[in-house]
Amino acid sequence: MTLSRLLPVAAALAAACLPAPLLAHGNVTCNAGPKEHWKSLDALKAKLAAEGWKVTKAHPSKDCYEVYGITPEGDKVESFWHPVSLEKKLVLRRGQVLYKAP
Repeated sequence: MTLSRLLPVAAALAAACLPAPLLAHGNVTCNAGPKEHWKSLDALKAKLAAEGWKVTKAHPSKDCYEVYGITPEGDKVESFWHPVSLEKKLVLRRGQVLYKAP
């Protein structure tokens, strides 16, 4: 194989090895208000467990709850939830948006 043919192949392989672009989740806002009105993380975990999620990690992130876990469909995800309503705001799988609230 000549160098002129090898270069595009090498470039494609190098690009494939780069990590998937991540969505800047710093853009997720919940406008949840004062923390004294937030429901507990345990309430969110119970809700998700009842829906078939397996939560591996959950914590407050800015004004949302950030949850890592496995969806009922088996996708390993990072997700963001409104801490007052416990509504789903954003679900990501390796930087790919699986769900974004309207």
